[in-house]
Amino acid sequence: MIIDGHAHIAELPYISVEKLIETMTYSKVDKTILFPGGMVDVRKMTNYVIGKDKPEKPDANNDYVLSLVKHYSDIFYGFCNVNPNNKADKVLEQLEFYISQGLIGLKLAPMVHQFSLLGKTSKALADLCGQLNIPYYTHTLFHASASTAAVGRLASEFKETTFIIGHMGFGPFDIEAIELSAKMKNVFLETSSANYLTIETAVEKCGHEKVIFGSEFPLSDPYVEKVKIERLPISDDKKDYIFSKNILHLIKKEVEVR
Repeated sequence: MIIDGHAHIAELPYISVEKLIETMTYSKVDKTILFPGGMVDVRKMTNYVIGKDKPEKPDANNDYVLSLVKHYSDIFYGFCNVNPNNKADKVLEQLEFYISQGLIGLKLAPMVHQFSLLGKTSKALADLCGQLNIPYYTHTLFHASASTAAVGRLASEFKETTFIIGHMGFGPFDIEAIELSAKMKNVFLETSSANYLTIETAVEKCGHEKVIFGSEFPLSDPYVEKVKIERLPISDDKKDYIFSKNILHLIKKEVEVR
């Protein structure tokens, strides 16, 4: 089984559910975890990274993700996105609501919402994720408030919470993220858009049980991202952990046999 652990979706032509399903079929991906998309136009991503442009739609389309998860329950799971800059009790209520409705994880976007991973609301979210037994997924930035080290501090403080670092950390080769995952049992690394050497090194140092396959659709393509995993010098059984078993374990779903 192949599960794409990171794909964005929105009611826009280049990021539509129809295009995603077509891409999944071509790429032989069985299931996909949907993240709210469309908050930034990824076709001009560098402008956001350097601060030239600001997010056009900072509010996440969680309701749309939830509707797709319910309509296509055989192929989609979904993560909820919240903005930690909003009032803390409302943010926590929002997460609890969407998890109660069927979403299965939290996805944070420090670049979009410009918040500190070490702020009170982010920590409250990390604590709540542990209580709800769901993963806390975040990107990292070249900034102390949202760095790989910040995730490490969260993971040390909230040991009952599972943290997933997107894109193997801050590129092009975040050795700190790899070392953090190797040291801490509650920190996992997701592969989308990462280079092959980073993924290979992570598997060597952390083990195949700590790495999760993702595509970052539509910025990248699951067919292309799959090749990086297929090329790893490990057995097919170990690749199965990266392709599906690790994420299924984290989202508390039964491991399914191909």
